[in-house]
Amino acid sequence: MSDSQSSKLTSYDEVPYESHPYPQSHPDRLATIASLFGIAPARLEDCRVLELGCSTGGNILPIAEQFPASTCVGIDASSRQIADGQRLAESLGLRNLRLLHKSILDIDADFGQFDYILCHGVFSWVPDDVQEKILQICSQNLAPNGVAYISYNTYPGWRLRGMIRDVMTYRASFFEKPEERLSEAQALLDFLTDSVPTKDNAYGILLRDELKIIRGHSKSYLYHEHLEEVNEPQYFFEFMKRAEPHGLQYLGEAEFSTMWANNFPPKVEATLKRLSSDLIQTEQYMDFVRNRMFRQTLLCHKEMRLDREIQPDRVAQLFVASSAQPENPKADIHSRAPLTFHRPGSTLTTHEPVVKAAMLHLRAIWPARVRLDELLVAARNRLDSGLVAVNRARAEQELRELGRTIIRCYATSQVDLHFHPSFASTMPGDAPAACPSARRNAADRDRVTNLWHESVQLSDLERLLLRRLDGGHSRDALAELLGREVAEGRLLIQEGGREVTDPPRVQAAVRQILSDNLAALGRKGLLTTVSPAR
Repeated sequence: MSDSQSSKLTSYDEVPYESHPYPQSHPDRLATIASLFGIAPARLEDCRVLELGCSTGGNILPIAEQFPASTCVGIDASSRQIADGQRLAESLGLRNLRLLHKSILDIDADFGQFDYILCHGVFSWVPDDVQEKILQICSQNLAPNGVAYISYNTYPGWRLRGMIRDVMTYRASFFEKPEERLSEAQALLDFLTDSVPTKDNAYGILLRDELKIIRGHSKSYLYHEHLEEVNEPQYFFEFMKRAEPHGLQYLGEAEFSTMWANNFPPKVEATLKRLSSDLIQTEQYMDFVRNRMFRQTLLCHKEMRLDREIQPDRVAQLFVASSAQPENPKADIHSRAPLTFHRPGSTLTTHEPVVKAAMLHLRAIWPARVRLDELLVAARNRLDSGLVAVNRARAEQELRELGRTIIRCYATSQVDLHFHPSFASTMPGDAPAACPSARRNAADRDRVTNLWHESVQLSDLERLLLRRLDGGHSRDALAELLGREVAEGRLLIQEGGREVTDPPRVQAAVRQILSDNLAALGRKGLLTTVSPAR
């Protein structure tokens, strides 16, 4: 192991990196985008997944838990982080997950082939030889129809952030202990914030905004993002020039909406098309326009024939979901009057009755996922639930048109597309169940990973309940548990700011609070439709 690798191991042992799920790296996301561009990806139920730089397993462990017939392998250079992850995996009985203390440089062709290779938060933070090795692994260890995910810092966006990193590393260079290096670097940032004027000062405004973003991250993130020995951003076209000699081609981005030039104003879109002679150039020019600083790129073998013209029949193979809110839920969907739907950062206005009905149905069943043909049936039912005679050719055309609309909505983040149906349930039954890892982690932390591969915040009461949701406790038993918490003084029932002590009112309140909190856990994607085996 090189000196650089050894120092990196030491830094991650001394300051463990907080390990989280990254929804954009989940095989479901990779398989979805591969499907849209004409690849037939591996089934998730029994796929093989490799994660390079897995930390304690916060990203790969939930994948292994969701798909017990899959084979999941994570490697990391930090023995401390691997040991922590192994203990959690063993406590959950995850026999399909191996976490290995291993250098990326030690992976060879004999390590096996994988359908999905994940490498989040590693590439920009390792030397050139390790970067080349990552690309080599994404070629030699990737199954023929496999997809590799690599995240990395990019220019031009990292120019300003790189300057702030230089400031932090300069101050930190005078200290040895990690906690001193970080605290002194942060103190210097505070000094800059207070010292650089922002009025009529472009530099001050940029610095203030960037420092505000940086301060929103955890200490471990700041340390490893800004104080590590290596952090080398690059332009997207440079990354692809390095990937292509390894027999890899650009599949897409994990954030699909960033690939669409028509998300820009018409003049910008037209100029991008005029300037670009191929997809790589288009993507690079879009980075210039956005001042992009981070990419999550998907690669596949160059032998794979990609079809960039996404056809509705590919959407028909996937599952659709959306939380988009209508401006007027009671609008007449039969007319061609416009109806607008909103989602954070995205707006859809449509005149089409079928599209209105489809979007309303998706909102009503959120977060459930539905096939395109089932969505069309539900939309038609909203428009006319009676018996009607429909021309078959017209019905098939209507399905294709809805598919095209869903593609556009996916490109603007109005809807989500998924390769796999969700395990999450929003309808807590009489004996509600949550996945074992969420129950286990709720014992000592207020953030857990849900069944959509997201990190979600829990209240104290949600943590208390979640730990008991093993499918073996009925609602009556859960209400009895909450009642004991109240009786023993650990839980207060309040109404209008005053404590409720009357036993019948307490009992009724406990039932209502239980129902409300189970519903909240369902909305957060923490209740499962499958029996928790462990």
